[in-house]
Amino acid sequence: MPIATVGQVLTSVRILPEWTTAAGQLLPAFYTAAFDGAIDDLKDAVGLTAAWRAQQRRSTVALEARLRFWGLAWRAEHLVVESRIVDFDLKRLRVGQTLQRGAEVLATRESLAISFDLEARRACVFDDTVTRQIAVLHAAHQRLPPWPWVGQPYLTVADAATPTHP
Repeated sequence: MPIATVGQVLTSVRILPEWTTAAGQLLPAFYTAAFDGAIDDLKDAVGLTAAWRAQQRRSTVALEARLRFWGLAWRAEHLVVESRIVDFDLKRLRVGQTLQRGAEVLATRESLAISFDLEARRACVFDDTVTRQIAVLHAAHQRLPPWPWVGQPYLTVADAATPTHP
């Protein structure tokens, strides 16, 4: 369940044994699972609850996601994912997320999703009420200290030696 404080959407994540290697290290695919669970909490915070999605037959669909690893997570750890709305328009939602152990950032993800009509199987504008709630949460996120990694271009081989760490 998300914790909303000062506009933040924070999701507690426990690293499950089945998400880890024999040595206890979190497998890369499950970093994504942690971020995806937190996206559901962000959806709830703007009114795209599971009940609303089922009734309206609308949701979001991810078009792109960039995941960067900065540290290791371990079996049975309790971590936090912070999710922020970085930008949006009537059809698109850009989200930044961090996976953290205290103040230490273990991974970041930046994703782009579209509003999607599940019946028509195509992009659509967000509902007016949802758009207003997205705008309110986005405004709150704009007042938080910026994340330097948001909006950075993809790394190239030449850049890989000196990526910008959060």
